[in-house]
Amino acid sequence: MIPEIDNKFEKFDSVKYNSRSNLDSRVLRENKLDGCYLEMDKDNTYGWYGMTLKDSYYRITKIYYPNGNIKKKGLSANTGNFQKGVWYEFDEQGNLIKETDYDKPFTFTFEDILKFCEKHRIKINKGPILQSTGWHNDIFRDIQNGKPIWRIEHLKKTNLVEVIKIDGVTGKVLETSSYGYINN
Repeated sequence: MIPEIDNKFEKFDSVKYNSRSNLDSRVLRENKLDGCYLEMDKDNTYGWYGMTLKDSYYRITKIYYPNGNIKKKGLSANTGNFQKGVWYEFDEQGNLIKETDYDKPFTFTFEDILKFCEKHRIKINKGPILQSTGWHNDIFRDIQNGKPIWRIEHLKKTNLVEVIKIDGVTGKVLETSSYGYINN
């Protein structure tokens, strides 16, 4: 399930944010009845909104200016936290000023990476992934030396994490390495 993100102006939902049950915490955290997980945060320099959808690999991410107007929005992967698809950026008055397609350099797509993981029995979780719930396999992507690169980190054994580096164009495995892991 890939959520739809549009290029329309919006404002930070101060009413929702101010209704948080724990006013001592700056962060609103809410498990929704439909299985989604909402986080909102705000201070004098920015506002932040993150909605992780049930049964999805994605989180809707929105960042706001101090005046409450949208600064940028798009999808993030809920594992590895990379930007997915088209992101929209706005000036402080709310005018759309930029669209960036973060998928464009990656012809070996996120969906291809998921198939790779399935083939190699690497579990990638859907839905809200909370840090306090133990190890979760992660997928990262980056542009290194002008080339798109995927990186998968998965718990191969209870004490060993394997890192697989994959070409973001061809899907070819470029390198594997590992490091020790101690479960606290």
